Amino acid sequence: MLALTPEPLQTAGERAFFGELARWDTGASVRAAVVASIPLVDGPLGRRQSDAVLLVPEGVAVIRVVEVLRQSGVVTATPDGAWSIAPEGGPSQVLQLVGGGSSPLDGLMRAGMDTAMKLRRAGLEPGRIARLTVLVGEITGLVPADGDLGEGDLVATLDPRSLLLAFARASRHAGVDNPRFWTTADVRAALQALQLPGRGPTVEELNGEAFPYSPYVLRRPQLLAPAAMAASPIHLAPSTETAVAEDEQPEAGAAQQLSATSVARAVAASVASANAAAVAAAAPPRPVPDLTVQRDTVEVDERPTPSTPSTPSTPSTPSAPAAPATAPRTSVLPAVTGADAPPPPERPPLSPAWGPPPPDRGRPRSGAAGGRRWPVLLAALVALAVVVGVGLWLLSGPEPDVGGGGGTSATPTAEAGPRTGDVEVVDGTSYTLEATDVTDTCAGHAYGDVAGFLAQNDCTGLSRALYSASAEGRPVVVSVVRATMADPATARQLRELADTNGSGNVNDLLREGVTFDGGPSALRSAEYASAVSGPTVTIVESSWSDPAAVGSVAAVDEVATDGLSLPTRPLPGS
Repeated sequence: MLALTPEPLQTAGERAFFGELARWDTGASVRAAVVASIPLVDGPLGRRQSDAVLLVPEGVAVIRVVEVLRQSGVVTATPDGAWSIAPEGGPSQVLQLVGGGSSPLDGLMRAGMDTAMKLRRAGLEPGRIARLTVLVGEITGLVPADGDLGEGDLVATLDPRSLLLAFARASRHAGVDNPRFWTTADVRAALQALQLPGRGPTVEELNGEAFPYSPYVLRRPQLLAPAAMAASPIHLAPSTETAVAEDEQPEAGAAQQLSATSVARAVAASVASANAAAVAAAAPPRPVPDLTVQRDTVEVDERPTPSTPSTPSTPSTPSAPAAPATAPRTSVLPAVTGADAPPPPERPPLSPAWGPPPPDRGRPRSGAAGGRRWPVLLAALVALAVVVGVGLWLLSGPEPDVGGGGGTSATPTAEAGPRTGDVEVVDGTSYTLEATDVTDTCAGHAYGDVAGFLAQNDCTGLSRALYSASAEGRPVVVSVVRATMADPATARQLRELADTNGSGNVNDLLREGVTFDGGPSALRSAEYASAVSGPTVTIVESSWSDPAAVGSVAAVDEVATDGLSLPTRPLPGS
């Protein structure tokens, strides 16, 4: 389970919910999923409709975390009407939720529709969206016990078993009639469309949560065939070009949106088309039906050759008999009459009703069947090589940047990443990179209890940066520290220790004597923010640069939150 909280949580219910998820391990060992804090506020009163979005390989769910106000007991949830709570040994009462109301289902329904609209506007097809309510408070039980209200509405408490059951049921609801899992590129594009603040999860993190890797967004409406069609065997396509065109995108650069499935389908169609053409070319003439009226058609077998488009036959004369229901498919060809008609090829005598064949479509003589087969096979092999080459080229291309947040993409060199003087814009504020430092150890770069912890559990890499900015018209300095630990569990321990008051911290660059023109010599009355993503811990501190020109605490605290999305130089080899 990967929990994303790029901004400070606003309610006690949110903090309790994400605090519970933070105790779970990342990856698919507990539950393969991503839960992102993306609140949806609606109406003039600013009421919450939803607090988070759940993304699983099967689909999407919206989550509302509600606190029960000064009540305890067993909650009875219903699809319609007010919910109730019954204290032990007492009468049932109407449930009172913080923020008003006794049922969150109406708000969750609107949140689900808003989420679907945003995803479709971004070109993503969400499928069925589940709706999950998480109750926070002194809840001793649920009715129904499994929390399933039907039609995708689910209820859970903070108990891990209740949450895991709710996530599983949400996955099952979202997976109905879903022919394709959500991929890594799909999830990153969805989080961007839902306006997740800061940077989204990496491809490696999503792949660790059991999302299949894809460098391209595959949840396009035109790429999602019905489940029955996706499960059926591949049929012969009219041509390789037609098979490829079925998976093309309507916008510019559509060729790069082909999926591995479409490439495989095109290859199979090409091989099948070539074999069918070769068999048709080598086959002896089939018996000619006894027609009584001359027509400019020729029989092309019970199934048309894939490379020949089929068109309706020409109207017959009134005296022509009706074609039987099992008559073979025919293809209209121009009639050849007069002196321009070449002599017919050698063949058995035909009925007088049979017209002369066109000069370029006559049946091959028995001695020419082998000579015609080789060009067809050669053409098929060339087409197959072209399709395979295009598929390999597409699949080996770079993944488009669909993740949120700014910054320069890292390349595996020591000089990659942002450079001094680069400007990053976060929530309308411009941050200028003033200094950077990268090392492969945290030893000697920490103080207090954090230094003792790192002496026993050294990091595998440390990347630090100093940024300057302006808030409320006054200069501020931002320290960004990213320490990569040996594993996610150690990273969470480091963050928990660093978040504790008086425990020390990893050194910012100012503490080690690094400064810049106009910058302070040390952080003073700094605000703090932290985050953990897999094995990497991000610690941000921000303060006013000039002690004589300070602004509000809220302003510098917002700068610290923005700092979580500011880039640092990647570690060598990453």
